[in-house]
Amino acid sequence: MSWIDLGNPAPKNASEPYTLFKWKTGDVQRLPAGGQRPTPELLEVLQQRRTGRYFGELDEGEFAEFLWHACRSRYTWASGMGFELEHRAAPSAGAIHPIHLVINRPGDARWWLYEPRGHMLIELPAASETLKELRDHSNEVLDAPGAVRFLLLAEPGKTFAKYSEGSSLIWRDAGALLGIMSLTAQGLGLNFCPLGITGEPWASSLANQRELVGVGLALLGSARCSALG
Repeated sequence: MSWIDLGNPAPKNASEPYTLFKWKTGDVQRLPAGGQRPTPELLEVLQQRRTGRYFGELDEGEFAEFLWHACRSRYTWASGMGFELEHRAAPSAGAIHPIHLVINRPGDARWWLYEPRGHMLIELPAASETLKELRDHSNEVLDAPGAVRFLLLAEPGKTFAKYSEGSSLIWRDAGALLGIMSLTAQGLGLNFCPLGITGEPWASSLANQRELVGVGLALLGSARCSALG
């Protein structure tokens, strides 16, 4: 057995300031707030949860509602580290939330950054070329032309500002986010499938100084064209 020891995380005696990564952005697309349609109770969702590997295309309302419930920021508060802490549906070590969602939708070569505090998409103009091979690679893992692709892109410096040996916390944050996304999809009647790939080596190429690293990829789509597994 091969096991990589990521150390034992611990809060630092004093948090360190950190300067957030500066994105090169393009167009902005504001998304509607989540609807009020009835959804199943949590325990019912847990009982029903399945991984869906067939994906119909989402309409704009379904896509926006999924992000609203699973990924948006509920509220924020100041920290001494140079960035705000946040409360979201998914737990995060120190309320830091170092995982960004970069999204590619069917029929669109562009990739968009989801901004959880404003519930909107921000175009990343350089990503369409940088992540082209990642898109092709994800199709080799699971060919899903109707699915929305979610790249989980970590900014480790945020977590490292507070924690020593913080790498495993970032992986746990990614897993927690995938779990919340999976349950939200089930509750909304959508199909969701995490892929085993991380997004590397392409994901980290979005930042010149390697401030970003891929920690997962997932697919989301309508269950109208579906078989479950």
